[in-house]
Formats: sequence, C-alpha cells, structure tokens
Amino acid sequence: MSGQEPGSVTRRGEGRSARRRGRRRAVMVSVPLLVLFGALGGAAFIPKVANRVGYALPGEKGLPYRVHYNDRDYRSDVTCAGARWCEDDRTPGQAGQYCTSRAGLDGGRGNSGTELVKVDDVFTLFGPAHPVYTAGVVPRGQTATTIVVEASAGCFLTYALMGGP
Repeated sequence: MSGQEPGSVTRRGEGRSARRRGRRRAVMVSVPLLVLFGALGGAAFIPKVANRVGYALPGEKGLPYRVHYNDRDYRSDVTCAGARWCEDDRTPGQAGQYCTSRAGLDGGRGNSGTELVKVDDVFTLFGPAHPVYTAGVVPRGQTATTIVVEASAGCFLTYALMGGP
C-alpha cells in the first residue's frame, strides 16, 4: 500500500464538509445575535424607554417627560415622548398647550428679557439635540428649580425639579 497507514488516508470532500459545518455554525450564531440587536434597536423608539432613560424621540412632541441635568431629574407634565398614557390623562384644556413662546416665558416670570443661559442638551435619537436653559446664571453649589428646553424654534417647555433638596 505505498507506505501509508490505512487510518491516515483522508477522503475526498472532507475539507469541504468541515468548512460547511463552520459556515453553518457561524450562521446559527449570527442570526440570533442580529435578531437580538434588531429588537434592542427597535426598543429604543418606544416612548416608554425614551421617557425612562430621558432622551428625545425624533419628530414633533418627542421630548421625554423627565430630563436629567446636573445630577438632578426634572419633570414636565406637558410632554412624554408621544406615550399614550400621557396623552390620555390630559384634559381638553391642556390638549392644545404644548409649548410656550419666548414672550410667554418672560410673562410667566413677571419680567421681560430674562436671560436664558444654555447649560446642557437633551439627546435626540436620529435628530438634533434640544438645548437646555436656565433662567439666568445659577450660582455654583445651588440647584435650579426649573429648566427650560427648546422643543423647536420659538417653542419652549418648562421642566420642574423632581424630589427634594
């Protein structure tokens, strides 16, 4: 037998079947991972997730009800990233009041020309960030009780501090 042992002879095609098994294994691992990442990516567009984490969704009324700034949480009763629970709880009088103009912000404080100081941004999923402002400069070591978020040009939402001091 030409000097080879019978056990060391490789059959034709064994290399191809090993490659096929390797490809099959790679596909069997990749498909569940792609499904998992797709589900996680889709979950990012759910209003409940956006409200919990505190980022905005793209589109009109995409701001969350809770915004995090300076290690504190602020809440707005006007918006909730389009979540149904928020829209259903509104009275007919509240339904049309989404944002306040710049003049409305000044009138609500009893003065005109209040300086808005940009302090942060609210991240928006696949969109431009929304600037966060305080009314004037907040001294170091103090906490702003309200912040203002610009929803769109000339449209502002007020957020109030959640929790105690």
